Amino acid sequence: MNLLILEERRLLRYSLLFQLYRDFFTYGYEVCISIDYLVPEDCRKEIIAALYYIYYRKWIFFNIEKDKTVSAYILGLGMEEVEDYLTQAGQLVISSLSDNLLKPVVKNNEVNGGVANEPSN
Repeated sequence: MNLLILEERRLLRYSLLFQLYRDFFTYGYEVCISIDYLVPEDCRKEIIAALYYIYYRKWIFFNIEKDKTVSAYILGLGMEEVEDYLTQAGQLVISSLSDNLLKPVVKNNEVNGGVANEPSN
């Protein structure tokens, strides 16, 4: 299977999970359990497949309604997954802010124990 397709699916799953996480904390549990979402027809299969995947991971509650809308809200394990993901992403961003703290010392045309390339004239 193409790795790009696998990564697209993973990103779709996390995008849906993040939306449900955001909605849960925006509207609250009482409202979220009665929110129905419309699913665009052009990518319906991919979204439904992603929802089934995160449903079976026990991260969300998910149900397809008779009018083809989707009822979904995040569960505790899903919240934990999102928060872990955000923590790891934050650590990655913070670690990349401090690049090149250590500079190599260059003495007598040597870099890190080796001889630096000199122009050959």
